Amino acid sequence: MQDRIVIISDTHMGRPDALARSPQMLRPLWQGASAVVINGDVAEVHDPRYRVAAAKQVLELHDLCERDGVELTLLSGNHDPYISDTRHLLLANGEVFVTHGDALHPAIAPWSPSAARVRQAHDRAMASLNPEDRGTLAARLSATQHSAHEHWVEFEKALQHSALRQLITRPWMVFEIFWYWHCIPGLAQKFAQEHAPDARFFIFGHTHRQGIWHRGGVTLINTGSFGFPGSPRAVVIQAGQLSVYRIRRHGEVFRLDDRACAEFTLNASAQPNHKGAA
Repeated sequence: MQDRIVIISDTHMGRPDALARSPQMLRPLWQGASAVVINGDVAEVHDPRYRVAAAKQVLELHDLCERDGVELTLLSGNHDPYISDTRHLLLANGEVFVTHGDALHPAIAPWSPSAARVRQAHDRAMASLNPEDRGTLAARLSATQHSAHEHWVEFEKALQHSALRQLITRPWMVFEIFWYWHCIPGLAQKFAQEHAPDARFFIFGHTHRQGIWHRGGVTLINTGSFGFPGSPRAVVIQAGQLSVYRIRRHGEVFRLDDRACAEFTLNASAQPNHKGAA
């Protein structure tokens, strides 16, 4: 079988209001693939309200992929910072850079009420490193992983208000989210050029806003989310081609559209391998 890698993100399994209520609903997305990558926020394993259900669904996800003969790679995100030791991948001989996207900003979610505390935890983590290491990708990802974990420690001590109540008591949060969405292409371009300068494609999620942007010679692809506001996308790497597909719900399962909404040609020497660094 020809190698075929499918990349999605932000499935947020375990939440009762998640669009992807079970791994079975995602199963058609990897049919015919040799590997599937879920690029962060796989499941709500750090949220004390949902972690039991999330953990069960992660186990089911592994079982389904094993039964289907598909290699599963989970990248950790800010909702599951220790679900995996893998924080990024370089695919297609380094032409494709993949990471969740929470490391693009030191506060992770700068619109959040906990943004200041998260940023302080991030700054403390960076300060604990040797000065010569602070500019590296490993340092950025490690500090983000640490600060994301600290957020959930604080969350468990005193459950924060619901998202709806946050919007009522902090109505400007909506504008902060839209402003961050506006800034994301520039932040993503800078991050990719600093930490994967040879990559032509940067695939990330986190913000839940799907999109494709071309900045400074880099194609930036956000795969959206299976949560609000929806509109998830999948990136498929196969036969020297990188394609972006809309994901649509059909009854109780999700499927890729029959046709890609965007296609790009990889270098002739690129292979769809997924040997990346943690």
